[in-house]
Amino acid sequence: MKKNNVLSKVATLLTGVVLTAGLLTGCGDTSSQAGSAASTAETITVTFMNQDETIGTATANVGEVLDKSSYEAFETAESGEFNGWYETPSYLESSKKDLKTDSFTKDTTLYGDFRAAEVSEDTRHWYIAGTSKTGSLALNNWAADLSDEDKAQFELVPTGNAVNEFSLTIDLYEGDQFQIIPDWSWDGQKGYGKFTQIDDTQMENAGGLADSVDKANVQVKEDGNYTITLTTNPDNQAQDTLTIVRNSDPVEAN
Repeated sequence: MKKNNVLSKVATLLTGVVLTAGLLTGCGDTSSQAGSAASTAETITVTFMNQDETIGTATANVGEVLDKSSYEAFETAESGEFNGWYETPSYLESSKKDLKTDSFTKDTTLYGDFRAAEVSEDTRHWYIAGTSKTGSLALNNWAADLSDEDKAQFELVPTGNAVNEFSLTIDLYEGDQFQIIPDWSWDGQKGYGKFTQIDDTQMENAGGLADSVDKANVQVKEDGNYTITLTTNPDNQAQDTLTIVRNSDPVEAN
C-alpha cells in the first residue's frame, strides 16, 4: 500500500511539471506572436515632388498620419510659397491632402504646389469654347471658324486685379457645355478639373474626349449669369486655376 501511495504521488508531481511546462511554453508563443505581428506591420512610403523633382520621402504604418517632422522640411522651396500637397501633378483641388489628418493605405506620390512671387506675363488670348441649344454658345459651337468680332464676345479679358487674371461674364443655360482655351486653339484647353471654385449644384463634369478630368467638359445644370475667372502661370501651367460664380438669372432674359 505504501509503495502504491509513493507511486501515486510521483505520478501527480510529474503531471504538474508537464502542465507547468506547457503553460510556460504557451506564454512564450503568445509573446513571440505579438512581437512578430508588430514587426510585420505594413508600412507605406509617401514620395514628395516639386514638379518633376523628387524632394524626399516619408514612411508610416498603413492608416496612420505621417509624423510632421518627416515631411515639414519639404514644404520650403526657393521656387515659391508652399500652397499644399496634391495627388495629381496638375494640383486638382479634389486631390489635395491635409497631412495633419489624412492617412494613406498604399505608396503614394504627392506634388507640392509652390507659388512663385513673380511669374511671366501671359500674352495669350483666352476664350470660352462650347455649345448651347439656346444661348450664345450656339454660335461659338466649340470654337468654330468665326470672325474676330464674333470671337470677342467669348474672350476672357484681363481684370487688372492680379497678375495674369482674366474673366468673362456670360449667360449660360442648362445643358450648355464648355471649356476654356487659349488663342482659339485646343492646345492648352482647361476643363472641369481646373476649377478650384465651382458649385456642383450648378455645374457638373460632363467628361470629354481627353482622359484627364482637367480637360473634361463643364456642363451647366442651372440657368444663370456667370462670371468665369482664370489665373495663369506661364512658367508652370499646372498652377493655372479657374473659378465660376453665379451672379443672377440670365441677363438676356430680364
